Amino acid sequence: MTSRKLIFRFTFLIVLGIFASLQTSSVAHQNGATIALRPCEVRGLQGPTQCGSLEVFENRATRKGRKITLNVVVLPATGKREPDPFFYFAGGPGSAASEDAPGIARAFAKIREHRDLVFVDQRGTGQSHPLDCALFNPKEPQSYFEYFFPLEDVRKCRADLETKADLKLYTTPIAMDDIDEVRAALGYDKINLFGASYGTRAAMVYLRQYPKRVRTVMLQGVSPTNMHLPNDYPVQTERALQGVLAECAADEACNKAFPNIKSEVKAVLERLIKEPIAVEFEMQGVPSPIKVTLSRNLAAEAVRYMLYNPGGAARVPLILHQAAEGNFAPLAQMALRFRRTLVGTGSNGMYLTITCAEDLPWIKRSEGESERFSQTTFLGDYRLHQQLSACALWPRATVDSDYFKPVRSDVPVLILTGEWDPVTPPANGDFVARTFSNSLHVVVPHGAHGFGNLEGTDCIDRLSTEFVERGTTKGLDTACVKNIRRRGFVLK
Repeated sequence: MTSRKLIFRFTFLIVLGIFASLQTSSVAHQNGATIALRPCEVRGLQGPTQCGSLEVFENRATRKGRKITLNVVVLPATGKREPDPFFYFAGGPGSAASEDAPGIARAFAKIREHRDLVFVDQRGTGQSHPLDCALFNPKEPQSYFEYFFPLEDVRKCRADLETKADLKLYTTPIAMDDIDEVRAALGYDKINLFGASYGTRAAMVYLRQYPKRVRTVMLQGVSPTNMHLPNDYPVQTERALQGVLAECAADEACNKAFPNIKSEVKAVLERLIKEPIAVEFEMQGVPSPIKVTLSRNLAAEAVRYMLYNPGGAARVPLILHQAAEGNFAPLAQMALRFRRTLVGTGSNGMYLTITCAEDLPWIKRSEGESERFSQTTFLGDYRLHQQLSACALWPRATVDSDYFKPVRSDVPVLILTGEWDPVTPPANGDFVARTFSNSLHVVVPHGAHGFGNLEGTDCIDRLSTEFVERGTTKGLDTACVKNIRRRGFVLK
């Protein structure tokens, strides 16, 4: 939590204490477990916040051996409280739900008026027995420009984590059993689910395993259990990139600034395929210029991550235009930024356990397919090959074959997808909607994996709130969606 004046801090703690005294400090799970909630401070959160933990067996099947502690954060409803809370499932895999709590609390403030917001760090993340790996050397910038998962670091991470965890016991189905134990220990009968990215997969698995405990489900950027990452990354990134470039061409100011953007992007790709580029640039807080070698893989990865959000996508034409003119520094800076803040953070051990069991082993490629992707898409196929190499060094967990079947339910489901999402496209939302009999799929114009920096997204906020309040997709008025607009492109 950011620093505050002493008098405000004192008042804040008094309010927390008064509120906590009105709540049940602990509730019993049906098997006797309890979660003792206590007033706490979480950085970035304001208002009453409660924290607790629940100890569970790492091996849920045998219920013997090592126990791990699950971290729980509850933001109590700010008004008249309904009995069914709003559970958040984080993305990644590897992100911690509690770390996203400030942003989720702001985004769903209206829902919180009547429902508790609940954040459980999934096993292997955050403060729930995290499986963290150190993959890059902060003192050597070039280390960030090499393998997605440096193999020697993967070996070291496995050896370290295996002293304190059975790496085969952190898959999604096992973790969802944890979540339901937390639900019961908190005394909730039915819950509302919200998942984003990988969190949609987790939420759908929870729905399949505990259908009677779910009131509503909201999914943003759908990752079905049978969408094996990163199989479709080349095609979906290309789709998003070309969509954004087409919007630039249709935008008067962007087209005037970059009239040849599509041919420039092709030229950048051809140059990067030919050989890596030596790049030098300055960074704030670093005394001397940073010198790195930028490969096609890292340059394309930077563009892919920029496409994750409309704000980043708005810079793509400018940065690729600069590269076409010989200035690769902005692109290299983006590559370093994303490797540091996305790939180099989170619980990568948990990411490997899940993807090496639930995704990579099930990808089947026809002969020559990878070579075709390398030549015809900006991203190419490097992620698949590099992650396969990492998975060869990681213990493979067991996943039941039924895991990959579509989830079927008549529970109300609201699906949100960005038009130019580079990883979970609208087709994914259409796919899962077919087996949800009470679903509504809303495609957000100009949206990406997120919807930031778009005008008119208060429409999505209203739809989300009405959906949870009413508990049905029927009667939701989506007319306002057509008014969502991009704020424009960055031109210099």
